[in-house]
Amino acid sequence: MARTNRFDENNYEFNLESKNGIYLIHGFTNTTYETKKLAQYLSKQGYRTVANNLPGHGTTIEECNRVKYQDWVESVEQGVARLASKCDKIHVIGSSMGGVLGLHIASQFPLNSLIAVAPVFQFKSEFKTRILVPLFNNIVPVVSKSSQYQDGQNMSFYGYTEYPNKALNQFRQLTNIVRKQLNNVQCPTLLIHSEGDQTCIMENYNIVNDNISSDIKEKLTLEKISHNMLVEDKHIDEFNLIYKKITNFIGQF
Repeated sequence: MARTNRFDENNYEFNLESKNGIYLIHGFTNTTYETKKLAQYLSKQGYRTVANNLPGHGTTIEECNRVKYQDWVESVEQGVARLASKCDKIHVIGSSMGGVLGLHIASQFPLNSLIAVAPVFQFKSEFKTRILVPLFNNIVPVVSKSSQYQDGQNMSFYGYTEYPNKALNQFRQLTNIVRKQLNNVQCPTLLIHSEGDQTCIMENYNIVNDNISSDIKEKLTLEKISHNMLVEDKHIDEFNLIYKKITNFIGQF
């Protein structure tokens, strides 16, 4: 089966008594393995937290390749709407593609705050993603993750072991749509990036920061931690700093 040991099929909701809600969105090909730990942590700080798997995630890579970006958008919109019906305040935290989806939600819903962790609009290999993937995703529907990085054999991957190219093409289309919506984002926003991230290049910070209309914008830049920074605790000082910064930021709103 094309999955890593960092994989979770389950959806989660914690601290159902709280009226202060946080909706967490994992990244492309990842699962709630990425968001469960933070959801549990924030629930202990008094928040009602929800972490769901996106359509095509936490299942099979074949199913992921059948999903359209509209399915991800609809899933997140419905999830946030359900949480909003039970809470007085709503915050969204999204990682990677989850950050892109979070920015979409913030452009449509009056959120109390948004945290976008390594949102990807500009890909590390723009030629592959924007030219080759649209042309050949039907011919080459999957590709090994480790083959896409110079030191891929030594990297730790999450979710599926392969990239579903048809779904990646949907991700590409999603970035085109949401990039045009960025100026509609007005809620307080925290952007988190790492110079040690081999997936999300730092230019993505400028794309978001320069185009959203939020009066309150904060930034946290790390040096070493990887793309999966919400769960990767190899660099424990930076990992703890992320959790502290998220807690302090949300607590203001």
